[in-house]
Order: sequence, then C-alpha cells, then structure tokens
Amino acid sequence: MALNEIQKRIQSTEKTAKITNAMQMVSRNKVNHLLDMAQSYQVYIDHLRHTMSQLYYTLKVTPPDFTKPDIRSLIRNRPVKKIGIFLVTTDKGLAGPYNTSLLQGMDDWIRQQDLADKELIFYTLGRTGERYCDQRGYQIARKYYPLSDQPSFREAHYFIRQLRSAYVEKEVDILYLAYQHYASGSLYQFGVDKLLPVVNVSASTDPEYVQGDRQAIPPVYLIEPTAEEVLEGLLPQYIEANVYGALLQAKTAEHFARMTAMKSATDNAHDLIDQLKLKYNQERQVKVTNEILEIVAGAQAQQKERRK
Repeated sequence: MALNEIQKRIQSTEKTAKITNAMQMVSRNKVNHLLDMAQSYQVYIDHLRHTMSQLYYTLKVTPPDFTKPDIRSLIRNRPVKKIGIFLVTTDKGLAGPYNTSLLQGMDDWIRQQDLADKELIFYTLGRTGERYCDQRGYQIARKYYPLSDQPSFREAHYFIRQLRSAYVEKEVDILYLAYQHYASGSLYQFGVDKLLPVVNVSASTDPEYVQGDRQAIPPVYLIEPTAEEVLEGLLPQYIEANVYGALLQAKTAEHFARMTAMKSATDNAHDLIDQLKLKYNQERQVKVTNEILEIVAGAQAQQKERRK
C-alpha cells in the first residue's frame, strides 16, 4: 500500500474515532439523566405495589367490588384467545447487541408459551419491532414511533390510554409488556411483564403464600372511604406506572448499550490507527532504505566508470 493511501486511512479513522467518542459522551449524559429518573420512579412503583398489596389483603384476597365497569374489567381473568404484546424496541442501530438480544428473547418467550388456538397481536414501539413482526408474519394492531430519548409521562400516557382501551374493549384478552430490563452497570436483559389483567400485584396476596409464611402478612388497615374506592383510584395509576417504568428502563438499557458500543468502536479505531501508523513507519523505512541503496548503487557505478 502506498504511503499516501495509508496516510489517508489514518486521517479517516481519526475522524471516525472523534465521531464515535462524541456519540459515546452523548449517550453517557443521557444515561446519567435517565438512570436517576428510572431509579426514582422504581421507588414509587414499589411503594404503590406495596400499598395495593395491603389493600388486597385488607379485602381478604377477594376481588374488589368496583363501581366502574371499566375498572372492574381490569382485574378479572377471562378466557385467553388473543394475546397482546406491547414490544418496546429502537428506531435505529449503533446499539451493539441490544436489538439482537431483544428479538432473540422475544422468540424464546413465544416458543415457551402454549399458543395452541391463540392469536398473537403486537403493539410495536420502534421500527425494529415493526420489522420483526413483518418478517415473522405476526399481526400488528398499532405501530408507534418514535420514542424520545428521555420519555416524558405525557408521552407515555398516549400509549397507556390506547393499551388500556384495547384490553377493556376486548381487542386482546391478556396484555404483556416486552422490553429490555435494565439491571445494573451496563447489564440489561430481556423480560416480559404481565400488564393486564391486574389480578394480584404481589405474591403476599396469594392465600397459599400467606398461609405458608405468617410473617409475610401485611397489617390490616381501616380505610376511608373504602378499600374498594381507594383501589379504584390506585389501579389506573399502577398500570400507568408499569408502562412508564418500562419505557424508562428500556431507554436506559438502550443508551447503556449505545454508550458501550461507541466506546468499543472508539477503542477499535484507536487500535487500527496504531496499526496503520506502524505500517506507515515500516513502509516509509523500506522506502528510505531503498532510496539509500539506489544512491549507493549509483555512486558505485560512477566510481567504476571513472576507473575505466
């Protein structure tokens, strides 16, 4: 390879390294902001789940007698013929194995389910999920995109309203959230959470669990006005919290994956630059050596001519 070609490759790779490094820094900033939001919101979800568990136990684990028909339908099981899945994916690449592991996890989950005589209906967020369903022939009820890098609750409420409506109007008989769950550091894993119906929000409301571990029994509270009315107000908030929490976790995991991928790309670019510089110096040394040899050979030839 000519020296000028090596020099051009070095310059081009250096520019690429600057771009990937800048993208890594941008993703890191987004992660720092989203991580605080996701952790704070998870505290809220945990407290909300704990409160609802106590209310369920106060009702002696019996289905609450809600006055609103649409709220009542959110807690009752019905025969499952249509399975709804809200699949949260990305709109673009450059996120390393994020999309691959997500779609592989979705395939594995579907294989593990008993889908005989059942219909899968997807609600996709992101073009990656849309392509996934198209390639496998799955039905898409609604397509949503794009999701902002820092989702707001107002943005999430649009999805929440439509997902809840789909279940209440019996478009689906059960509804799941499928997304990348952020763990810690740069770790994330795919998971599927049941969103509707909300039958039990905690294992502590299961009669068998309560009988087996008396210490797990939450205290019984006197509720004003009634436990049913309080639950009737908390149930929509619980559904909203789960959807919004899923969006925050998915985006946090995505930015972590993007940050890691860009760091790896930057490191690889620097390694390539070092290799190209070494090759450039070797080629330059060979060229200089050849030029010296040509000069010496020419000088020797002139001396022979003079001796003649």
